[in-house]
Order: sequence, then C-alpha cells, then structure tokens
Amino acid sequence: MKLQSEYLRLFIDITKVITASLDPKEVFDLIVNKIPQILHVDAATIRLLDPSGQKLVLEAASGLSDTYLNRGPIDAKESVLKALEGTPIAISDAANDSRIDYPEAARQEGIQSILVAPIPIRGKINGILRLLTRTRREFNPFEVEFAAALAEQCGIAIENARIHDEQQRQLNYFKAVCEIGRAIGETRPLDTVLDLIVSRLPEVMNLKACTIRLIESSKGQLELKAAYGLSRNYLERGPLDDELATYFILKGEPVVIPDATTDVHTLYHREAASEGVGSILAAPISVKGEPIGMLRRLTAEFRFFSSTDINFAMAVAEQSGVAIQNAIDYQKMQDLLNECNASKPT
Repeated sequence: MKLQSEYLRLFIDITKVITASLDPKEVFDLIVNKIPQILHVDAATIRLLDPSGQKLVLEAASGLSDTYLNRGPIDAKESVLKALEGTPIAISDAANDSRIDYPEAARQEGIQSILVAPIPIRGKINGILRLLTRTRREFNPFEVEFAAALAEQCGIAIENARIHDEQQRQLNYFKAVCEIGRAIGETRPLDTVLDLIVSRLPEVMNLKACTIRLIESSKGQLELKAAYGLSRNYLERGPLDDELATYFILKGEPVVIPDATTDVHTLYHREAASEGVGSILAAPISVKGEPIGMLRRLTAEFRFFSSTDINFAMAVAEQSGVAIQNAIDYQKMQDLLNECNASKPT
C-alpha cells in the first residue's frame, strides 16, 4: 500500500508537470527528462508515428548517445509492434532478447533492460514511450502498469499541445490572410503584390521558399513572375509545364509533394536535392474561375502539410488571383486614360 501510495503521488506530480505546457517540443522534453527520475531508469525516448502511420519518428530522448539513437529504424521490432497494438512490453535482457533488432548497439550503449509502453492519442496508438536502464531490471507488473498509465497521460498532454499549436497556426494564418488582403487592396502594380506574397508566406508558414508562376498568354506556358529564397540555378532548372503536379494544379486542385527529391509529380529531383528542397505545397491561381498559374511553397525539411496548411494555401492563391485581376483592370484603366490624353488637342 505504501508503494502504491507513493506511485500515485508521483503519477499526480508528473501529470501536472507534463500537462502544464502547451508547446509540443517542451512537452516531449519534459516527459523524457521527468519520467526517468520518477521510475529510476537511465534513459527515455518518445517516438510518434508520422502522418502516413508507417514510420516512427524520434521526437525526444534523454540519457542516450547520438550513435545509439541513430542505429536505424525500429518500426519492425516485435516489442514495438506489440506496443503499437496497445500492449506494454518489458524486456529484462535487451542484449540477448530476440525481440530487439540491434543487440550489439544495446551492448555498446550499456543498455540492460527496456520497458516499452504505447502512447494513445485520440483513442488510437500513435507512438511509444521507451524506458531504458543500464542495470538489469525485472519490471514488476505494477511498474509496467504504472508506465502504461504515464504513457496514456503523455498522449493527453501531446494532444492538448497539438490542439493549441493548431489553433495558434490557424490564428496566424487568419492574420496573414487579412494582412495580404489589405496589402492587395492598397497596392496596384502586379509585380509589387506578387513580391509581397512570396516574401510574406515563408515567414508565416516556416518555409524555405515561395514562387508564383503564371501562364504567359502568348506562349501558353508557365512563366516565373515572383520568387523568394531560391538560387538562380534552381529557378532556371527548366520548365514546369510537363510536370504531373502542374496538370492537376491547372485543373484547379492543390498538390502536396512530401518528398520533392523522389515524387512522381515532379521532374527535377536532383536539382531539388542540390537546392535543399524537402517538400512542396502548390495551389492554383485562378481569375474568374479559370486557372492562370500556380503558387508553390517549398520547405527545407520533409513535411506533411495539414488540412489547415492546404486551406490557407488555397485562400492565399485565391487572393493572388484577385490581385492579378485588379492589376489587369487597373492597367486597362491607365491605358485608356493615356489614350484619352493623347487624343486631346494640344
């Protein structure tokens, strides 16, 4: 009873700590640093499934060397697969257990025992919490149950932080849409408006670069009109008209390219790798419902864009279309005024 009472107190303490923050990275770091102190283990890691649900991505770690952390993927380990099904796994002899894929790495790191607990988020197992010791340890059922309960609290804390992060991103996007819309309304020259858009978006969406291409009416091909954050060599790599992504974009659909160095929707994979382009989100620019170009956002890392990102991309692309139409109308008016002035008798 005394041990259970102590664990309950610790459970309450750590729950308070990890739910106090609404920053996802801070939550991860708190978990991997706080839980080892409570359970008297030497190290901890958190890995979460990527948006594809196929790969575990290391989010935070404490007490382990970079060599061990970079030993290779652990997605197919039996202990991991069991944990992803919702079953906590305790391994007392990590260096000799068949459920461990890198026994030699465990020996070199001095890892003796491992406890793997599933992290549920929104009712689905979304990752794993691993606790590691450098002295052999037989985790008793109560410790396993306690670790599983802590992992569940981790999931709640992570979800709360993600919700807050998503709400903050939506707020920032809304502000950016308003700012860009106001700037478009106050500015007439097309080049000025397009330059404003491609320079503002990287700051708002944490991008590497941004470009706007429009269909040149005389040639029927896409022509670069504005760019930010890219080298001249990359911008001059070749036309984009024959890319599969362009086909869908000019049909009015947004296109998400998670890996610009391999994706079938793009052509210039080597150039993307050399430039350091990870992912691309492209949206059609339309005037009166007719696609006339595209707005592309490029990241330095591989990124899975959320529905919020895509909706924002479409909103800004729509505003770009409005800016273009306003610029066209403004230019027509200027030309007409010039003609009238030229025809007046002197």
